Amino acid sequence: MERGKQGLVVMSERVLVVGEALVDIVHRVDGSVDEHPGGSPLNVAIGLARLGHAVDFATRFADDPHGALLRAHLAGERQLRLTPHSGDARRTSTTAATLDATGAATYEFDLTWDVGPAIDASPVAHLHTGSIAATLAPGATDVLAAVEAARATGTVSYDPNVRPTLMGDPAA
Repeated sequence: MERGKQGLVVMSERVLVVGEALVDIVHRVDGSVDEHPGGSPLNVAIGLARLGHAVDFATRFADDPHGALLRAHLAGERQLRLTPHSGDARRTSTTAATLDATGAATYEFDLTWDVGPAIDASPVAHLHTGSIAATLAPGATDVLAAVEAARATGTVSYDPNVRPTLMGDPAA
């Protein structure tokens, strides 16, 4: 937040998306395997950028083949900026989706979530995050701190894409 003309408070125009960018590895019944960039926050960041919003995306992935797939996917998004340290994780997270004969998927997650180095303290007009980012340790603590800070200068949205195998006890 900053002071504008006549001492009025001017809200930040910054949109920050905090969450996972990962690679979906899809195993089909016929034995074929495809890899695709994924993660709900990645999709939200791209969608907002394509709608004309300047978006900062705080995420974590590595300089490995899966990270290269993510970088290539993000390369054409002019309105999207990765925050510093987003691309220097030790490895890139993946999700294996195994499809059955009906097309239903079962998922196996291989995630690391240490987003702290990628989040800065700059004010935001809006912060968006998702359920995995907000609940998976150790990054969940950093996401909560970012959400609490964002409430002072802007709005917050949350995608409750519930993944019981990752999130633990529903009551918690």
